[in-house]
Amino acid sequence: MKNIFQHLISQKVLVVLIAITTLTSCEKDFLEDKLLSEDSVEFLYSTPEGLENAVVGLYTLNRNLYQDLSLNGTYPLIPQAKSDLGVGITGEVSLYSRLLWGASLGDFGTTSGINAYWVNYYKIVDRANAVIQGAENLEDIEEGRKNQILAEAKCMRAHAYFTLYRLFNNIFITTEPTTPQNAFDVPQDKSSEEEIFSLLRSDLDFAIANLDYATPQFGRWAQGAARHLRAKVAMWENDWTEAAAQTDAIITSGSHSLTETTAEVFAGELDHSETLFAINFERQTIGGGNPHIMNWNMVSSYADAPGLIQSVENGGAGAGFISLNQYTIDLLNEDPNDTRKNGTYYIFEYLYNDETAVPAGSELGDPLDLYENSEDDQNEFMLYYRRQNPGIIKFLDETVEPTDRNHFKNIMIYRLAETYLIGAEAHMMLNNSAKALEYLNAVRTRANTAPVNSIDLETILEERARELAFEGQRWFTLKRTGLLYDYLLDHMNNDNMNESYPEGNPKDILREYMQNWPIPQQQMDLLGPNYPQNDGYN
Repeated sequence: MKNIFQHLISQKVLVVLIAITTLTSCEKDFLEDKLLSEDSVEFLYSTPEGLENAVVGLYTLNRNLYQDLSLNGTYPLIPQAKSDLGVGITGEVSLYSRLLWGASLGDFGTTSGINAYWVNYYKIVDRANAVIQGAENLEDIEEGRKNQILAEAKCMRAHAYFTLYRLFNNIFITTEPTTPQNAFDVPQDKSSEEEIFSLLRSDLDFAIANLDYATPQFGRWAQGAARHLRAKVAMWENDWTEAAAQTDAIITSGSHSLTETTAEVFAGELDHSETLFAINFERQTIGGGNPHIMNWNMVSSYADAPGLIQSVENGGAGAGFISLNQYTIDLLNEDPNDTRKNGTYYIFEYLYNDETAVPAGSELGDPLDLYENSEDDQNEFMLYYRRQNPGIIKFLDETVEPTDRNHFKNIMIYRLAETYLIGAEAHMMLNNSAKALEYLNAVRTRANTAPVNSIDLETILEERARELAFEGQRWFTLKRTGLLYDYLLDHMNNDNMNESYPEGNPKDILREYMQNWPIPQQQMDLLGPNYPQNDGYN
């Protein structure tokens, strides 16, 4: 199956990509638009071919945060760093987990990384609005072709707005693209929840009705992904019936199935039956994007220990900036047969592979075991975390040189295992325990863990932690269930690391209002004078 970006080879398409990446909602960007010919913009939004290429441009924009190497590639990991499943060890990403960054208006983490999320997703919204308006105004186009364009653009708009709402809460919605005529019209107030969710429902219901489950190009929105996102939206509205119906439809569609083993889930290009939506990368391909360094941030720097050299089997190049905390490790260790920790999702053991430097008493193939996770010796536990702590290999590109931190691995956004877990929660809330257990145990059985016989929210959240850690969903799930603050207070980072941070224990810094990200001041300055900042940041 072709990658969505592989056909971006014509000169006209390159012009289109330039247009898409320069046309944004910022006033400054209209100064850049004069570099575009009237012919290229006309082609972009007034012809079927132009609109189809503009849709591809939306996927390019959606990849930007992941390939941005600012602050050592921290941007795509900010939600993971701020969740309850990781431990910030060092580097820029750890500053977010420590609440030194991204927890106030004045800190650099807000003006950089937090701001990047606001700008990126509103840019996607603005370009999606332009595509949707162009398609709706276009008369000389076959209906099915038009609806395909609209469905993909509406999925992208819904995904962007849903992300913004869950992060920032006080957001505004518009369905009008930015033009020179309205560029200086600024929002005066946030949109209501009903306005936001009405648009989300409308966009996704349209997409579900007009997308097939199969897509000719891997990486595009399809019906399964649209239904999955619709179920997630329904969960935020406590609409368990809708969420259950959408997950049931995906699971029984015959178009998606769990891979047979956990080893297959993140192998290769992710182009398999479990993937619902993924972000594409392709080395040395026009439109294939730039590399990301997510794996490098999340795999320990094990090769700094004697007896080890960087290898794919040990997780490739790693800096050990952020990793699994003890809470997550303990969850994965509850069942000794859990295959997720055996080099499929996570790597728990780094094996000696340098015969010239294996420590006395150890042999090639033995696991690294030189460091202790001391409770009070800072030097000792820092060595443990940097070199020996379990890591995450969901973003490992097995095709690169093991010493190369730059990876072109496709990134999983939504997959069927989460669909099963959403369905389990929805059916549990509808008092259908049998179906809830069926769905939950499907995920557990695939991981070779024993099935459970009873179910509650904690059971589901623990299974979500084991299965989905560091896939970017945890923060949202805990916030939706009202448990984010309590879970962070209970087990964010690790206690010995928390006590070692020079700025103080982040559990002492944490406040309930921090479950909404601050709207960066540079964005507040562009909004109306009475636009509401999120509570706690004024």
